[in-house]
Amino acid sequence: AVVSTQSTGEQGGDIPSVFDRLGRGAAAVENGLKEVTKRDEVYMSSPVLGMITCCPTNLGTGMRGSVHIIIPKLIKKIGFEGIDKVARSMNCQARGSTGEHSEVIDRVDISNWRRLGYPEYNLVEDMIKCVNVISQMEDEIED
Repeated sequence: AVVSTQSTGEQGGDIPSVFDRLGRGAAAVENGLKEVTKRDEVYMSSPVLGMITCCPTNLGTGMRGSVHIIIPKLIKKIGFEGIDKVARSMNCQARGSTGEHSEVIDRVDISNWRRLGYPEYNLVEDMIKCVNVISQMEDEIED
């Protein structure tokens, strides 16, 4: 797994910057592998399936972009299952903040759900739109 994150001490989320940093890192790894192996192609791919990875759910781009958002009022109002239902209606999924099937207290991890057949920018757009909707729902709940 490759992780490219923004410092948790910063407000907001500069997702384009994180995505750019991830792209530069992936290119550096690929170029290093090409140099070491003396091969033009260093990753397995298929014109139909996209990138071939160890986990079949990550076929395609193999990318899962995620954002942790603090939404205690929404968790209390509709529960984790309700949040996941909203996310899935927008091609995303909700997970506990420490990974799949983890406990949900005041924050959730929202990530793109689909991977096969879509370019990375579509998956990042899905995630951004979903996080914005869920954040708006949190903001609309009175204290």
